[in-house]
Amino acid sequence: MSFDHVQLKNALLGRLSKAEPAEAWRELLAAGVLGLRAPEAQGGLGLAFADAEPVLEALGELCLPTPFLETAIIAAGIMARTARQDALLAEIAQRGAVVAVAGLERADTISAVRNGDVWRLRGEAKVVVDAPAARTLLVATDAGVFLVDPSAAGLSPRPVATIDGRMAADITFSDVDVSTPMAVDLDLVRDEAVAALCVEAAGLMRRLVRDTVEYAKQRRQFGQALGQFQVVQHRLVDMNIHARRASAIARRAVAAIDGHPSARARMVSAAKVTICRAGRFVGQNAVQLHGGMGMTEELPIGRCFKRLTVIEGQLGGADHHLLRFSVTGAAA
Repeated sequence: MSFDHVQLKNALLGRLSKAEPAEAWRELLAAGVLGLRAPEAQGGLGLAFADAEPVLEALGELCLPTPFLETAIIAAGIMARTARQDALLAEIAQRGAVVAVAGLERADTISAVRNGDVWRLRGEAKVVVDAPAARTLLVATDAGVFLVDPSAAGLSPRPVATIDGRMAADITFSDVDVSTPMAVDLDLVRDEAVAALCVEAAGLMRRLVRDTVEYAKQRRQFGQALGQFQVVQHRLVDMNIHARRASAIARRAVAAIDGHPSARARMVSAAKVTICRAGRFVGQNAVQLHGGMGMTEELPIGRCFKRLTVIEGQLGGADHHLLRFSVTGAAA
């Protein structure tokens, strides 16, 4: 991480340290980072994907689930690449408009049917995060990426809550009329999203290790601090090793985004497998070492573990990415 990235991360940590998720979104807007990928002409910063790394790390360390990934990275990245929807890019960068993303998960079954100049969407998308609050839906299909008005005829959302405290919706598309799609490399879009999730997860793990070490110093059992027991010390060291390994490979995944597609795919999948395994180890042990306190609302341990659990299943779990890694390697 460059010196500028470290400065940005530290500034965000200070700015967001006491913010709730809703307030954090306003703070990110005020800091200017929602327009990180939007061109300067639309009020953005015009920066690259890698420049989002310090923002994602800060959000992870503070355990603040926000629409930053879906809106400022996926949606803004697609629109900036295709030079389309300048007005929406400006709304994201200058007003904090939220964009929900559907169609990137393997479970989504959305198809686009063309009849002359008219396109229609059919199918279903599960757990579209932040859809209830979204200004616009971005829907990915094999035919391209479409922007859809959440109030469009034929679109039926069913609100659901995620375990990490965010609102989402299962959405059914029944012949929803849409405009011409944007041509996008969806493999690249997914790899960017997975790499971003890995960076956030690494931040969450650092938070869990730090908080658990501090708790072990303060909690007393059998006349001494919990952290003085050798078995606990060994467990904390193992947690730290997993967290550091996760952080290192997450950064390598970000660095691989601009590389050759096959090398990028292997590195991103390797990172997701590592993150899934490390996140479960660090999260479970953090909860166990805290005891019952680990799952209370007073401590962030339980919230961090829930967020790690959600990330583990997003855009493919460990088994999916392990298979992708091996297949990509064989093809190379």
